[in-house]
Amino acid sequence: AAAAGSLVAGGVAASSLLSTVVCEESKLVDVSALTKVAKTDDVGLLPQPLNPKYKTALVQIYVTSQPFGGSDKSASGHRYDSIPIANGMIASGMSCQLLHYVPEEHDKFFQVLEGFDAVIVRCNPGQINAAGGDQMKFDDAMRALQKKGKQVWPSPDVMTNMGAKDALCKIADLAIGLPDTLAYYSVAELEAGFKKTMAFQPRVIKQNRGSSGEGIWIIKLKSG
Repeated sequence: AAAAGSLVAGGVAASSLLSTVVCEESKLVDVSALTKVAKTDDVGLLPQPLNPKYKTALVQIYVTSQPFGGSDKSASGHRYDSIPIANGMIASGMSCQLLHYVPEEHDKFFQVLEGFDAVIVRCNPGQINAAGGDQMKFDDAMRALQKKGKQVWPSPDVMTNMGAKDALCKIADLAIGLPDTLAYYSVAELEAGFKKTMAFQPRVIKQNRGSSGEGIWIIKLKSG
């Protein structure tokens, strides 16, 4: 009874201790020092492997001023693709813990990230600043992790050079590209080029920036 009483009296400390013990037993990174932003208990996430080949983190950002934390989020507070991506990592024998970057916890957040082997960054352009953070500060911290041997996917430099959709034009002639991938930077270019390609097959148009599924159109010729 006394032991039970001391557990209740020290609820916060005991809870933190139990969390640490669970992480040690399952060989996960202890993230209990960070604010849990998700509205649900990671519904749909596969069980983490007890002995993961590598430990990975999937980093998101929740914008409190936007509905659901951003147009890329579901009611859970996670991105629509976060659980599937994490499950893919888990199915490959790696752990994948879902985290939200809270700008006010910047230093603590990146201290925790040092415990992972790799970081998957899933923060839309502009969202970190919209949440009250500093994109350059975030990017520099990710670069610092890279210098310590941690993998960051995508890295800040890759996002800068390849983050826009017109990056697909740069790889159009590679085996992973499509030769009929085109970019239009003016109304005149769009009118001239798009009508020509539209005559042969349906086309997909995407705005140059963004990764939340907005600004995407499938265009087909009207029958008859």
